Amino acid sequence: MGKTQRARYNIYMKQDSLFKIITLLSDLVVFDTFDFEVFLKKLIKLIIQLIPVESCFIYCYDSSKNEFILAASKKPHKSELGKITLKKGEGLTGWAAENKKPVIISEKAYSDKRFKTFPELPEDKYEAFLSMPIIDKSGSIGVINLQNKEKFVFKKEQIEILEAVVKIVSSAFAQIVLQKKVGELEIKLQERKLVEKAKGILMKKDNMTEQRAYALIRQEAMKKRKSLSEIAQAILLVWG
Repeated sequence: MGKTQRARYNIYMKQDSLFKIITLLSDLVVFDTFDFEVFLKKLIKLIIQLIPVESCFIYCYDSSKNEFILAASKKPHKSELGKITLKKGEGLTGWAAENKKPVIISEKAYSDKRFKTFPELPEDKYEAFLSMPIIDKSGSIGVINLQNKEKFVFKKEQIEILEAVVKIVSSAFAQIVLQKKVGELEIKLQERKLVEKAKGILMKKDNMTEQRAYALIRQEAMKKRKSLSEIAQAILLVWG
């Protein structure tokens, strides 16, 4: 391949990469058709397109608990999602959120005194680390963490582009998180209604107190490793 052909090829690849980024970004801005998990997966795909590292985590801020919760990952971490949490100021992630500025470390990130290790995350042994807060008018609403197994020098242009993208998607991010919280609240309310109906059936059927009826539902749920709503639905199916 001659110099002219190589130059044209490089231009084509840059244009192709830019087109992919624009497409992914437009998908995120028009987020109405996405559920929470799909939105975060697309956001990770966009971020990795911008900065090709080996790991990407996204934390969401839960104001009711005043903590950041691991919500998405490039690599499969199903058992850790929703369970790993950090307070503002805790770890590099919490520091970035509290100070509303990125943390950028090219190597030996685990040696930083602010670093908090989670044994269940192998990525915490990686060298390079970048933590970028997602900010809206209320403050830090999320954090994006990038990690690489080997030393990785984050270029100034990459960081600036990532900061710009985060600003563009912050509004959509905040709304999709809010939708998830509303959805979870609706589910909890529905579950409560089912349990209340099941309690009423047991109270009437066996002439027991409300406390006793609830205790039986809870006991059965623990015994069978089911949720309260699943046991309540079973009661409604049999005696409802």
